[in-house]
Amino acid sequence: MIKSHHFSAILPVNKTVFNWQKTDFIEVLKNAADTAELTVIGEVSFAFQPQGVSAVILLAESHIALHFWPEESKVTIDIHICDYQKDNLQKAQFLTQIITQEFSNCEYLKNWHYLSVSG
Repeated sequence: MIKSHHFSAILPVNKTVFNWQKTDFIEVLKNAADTAELTVIGEVSFAFQPQGVSAVILLAESHIALHFWPEESKVTIDIHICDYQKDNLQKAQFLTQIITQEFSNCEYLKNWHYLSVSG
């Protein structure tokens, strides 16, 4: 049986995020995944005109997707981590902490929603 952990959030962003390029978003997500001991296997990003960025990191355990909405001063984040071969819940939770610190000054877990799925 595979169990997966889904975390999603809409976070207010720090002012420094407004100066980032699409490559900065990718690097922050990759570093966060590495720190949480998850395995990065791919990446893609796109800068919208006149504003906004989408970035996705593919993981051996699943993915992290991010969308930056500068006009709203917010970032939406979707994290999906599977438990294939081992329990990865603590890694997924740690990842949400790291991402919150990198993007926002908001209180940790205040804005995160969690869903666990088994099948």
